[in-house]
Amino acid sequence: MGKILDYDEMNEILDNLDSKVIKKEKPIGYTYFGYPIEHYVYGHGRYHVIITGGTHSSELISNIFVIRFMEKICNKEVNIDEDEYTIHFIPIVNPEGTIIVTSAIRSLIPRGISDEEEQTFCLTYYRNSHIEGDYVNKYGDKGEKLQQLMFRHATPDILDGRHNKLKDYLKKLFKDNNLPIGCMINWSSNGRGVDLNSNIECGKFVSRVENGEEIYAKLHLNNIRRDKLGPLGCPYFAKKGEIEKENEALLKFYNEIKNNFDLIGSFIYHSCGDIVYYLGDSKKENPWIKLSEKDKNKNYEVAKVYAGNTGYKLDGFEIYTTMDSKLKSLFPVTLLIELGSVRATPLSQFMDFDLDGSFEAFKMVYSKIIKNNSMAIIKTLPVMVKMFNEGSIEK
Repeated sequence: MGKILDYDEMNEILDNLDSKVIKKEKPIGYTYFGYPIEHYVYGHGRYHVIITGGTHSSELISNIFVIRFMEKICNKEVNIDEDEYTIHFIPIVNPEGTIIVTSAIRSLIPRGISDEEEQTFCLTYYRNSHIEGDYVNKYGDKGEKLQQLMFRHATPDILDGRHNKLKDYLKKLFKDNNLPIGCMINWSSNGRGVDLNSNIECGKFVSRVENGEEIYAKLHLNNIRRDKLGPLGCPYFAKKGEIEKENEALLKFYNEIKNNFDLIGSFIYHSCGDIVYYLGDSKKENPWIKLSEKDKNKNYEVAKVYAGNTGYKLDGFEIYTTMDSKLKSLFPVTLLIELGSVRATPLSQFMDFDLDGSFEAFKMVYSKIIKNNSMAIIKTLPVMVKMFNEGSIEK
């Protein structure tokens, strides 16, 4: 099995985990098209932690990192005291988007190919994305994109009969919104075409969408509109303030854990940038909670340990316009981690070359993500406990 996993492969791995080590619980909720948002638990200790991946489905490495970390626990490659911690895993926050983007991948990159072939596809995708970014800077090019043309045969019709409702909706969405050819590979939203991280009452695009502004993505994705339902950016489905089922389920789940147990922190995984975001300064007032400097310092101390074990940059600037910023505000010591430094999701973070003379950022991208972030979680958990026992975050 290659480094890239499709939706079915992810679930095959999850279903085959040792149930005596990691237990599958009932889903935290269901999507609009009826897909479960699965929940798994390791341990039975006092201190509860939530780990999520795949809010943005094109950031595929985030799903796969969480799943591989779960495997490492089952295989005893990492040691976390099950009597001290209870870890909740939501490895696929956005199942509809994951089905879309991994189906697009499989239209070109089949299962079972050699590692060398898979790596070649990843590098080609990266190079094409980089070329298109250069074309935008030089010529203002908004035309068809090389990295999308690689996946020009990835249309809604590639979804099989299990996904007919999702397929039929996507076919209409592509037609109504004139979505660009090959853009299923860039699908970050859920199946309805709503960006889950932008789907918040104070989202940064809401007022601009309300004003009828055309909003385009940047660089190699600048042929995709963010003000319309589609691959990325759109903040709501039909009316301002309408919250998607995935976000409803996630907020309810966080609140249940916090209200019933000692929730000491959470890790939210995205891609890319090699960045650990903590609660720092902002020009915009936090709309959900007034955090003391002590609370912010706790968040920073935890982030510093995580960054120190990955080599990632620390970033504390907060705009308070995303679902992640709401989770970071309402729940103690939540970190947002951007996996991998190489731009161009969903494929670039799977590059894993170790060639003499290679650009340093290209070397063992995938392996370093898995190894360094696994170690960072282990090293960060005791610091979360320490911060928690020094006094809970303000409520």
